[in-house]
Amino acid sequence: MLRTILISLSAVSISPSIQIDQAGDGWHLKADSALQLIKSTDNKKWNLVDSTCDHISFWKSDFSSCDVDESGRSTIYISDHDVKLNSINNLSVVIVHESLHLWLRKKGISLDPKKEEELCYKYELEFIKKLPNVEPWLYSHSIEQIKKNEK
Repeated sequence: MLRTILISLSAVSISPSIQIDQAGDGWHLKADSALQLIKSTDNKKWNLVDSTCDHISFWKSDFSSCDVDESGRSTIYISDHDVKLNSINNLSVVIVHESLHLWLRKKGISLDPKKEEELCYKYELEFIKKLPNVEPWLYSHSIEQIKKNEK
């Protein structure tokens, strides 16, 4: 019982308003590190994440996503694929990207899906440019997705 309590306490996020589910082998700690990276890298992006995201969870998928439920609670779903890339930079970019989707949904702004993706990838690219020691593939992926969704 005491061990369960200690494990639960270790999953506390840097933002008391964002709950992170425990999953995988320390995935919640990686998500928390990604939140810390966002907070230390870009205050505006952090403020949007902190104000739009209530919950971070994980799911078995090739892509990450997000949802706002009927009560207004918003969740970012980080894919097992994204976690297994073993990049805190990537997880922070996923969270930044999905937070803009959440903001649009919460504001009731409906865009063409390709236009929304283009906007979210441009938003994430702004963040990527501020990351120290960013992996080149992360930058390339964002540029590629912007071009794909501009068409």
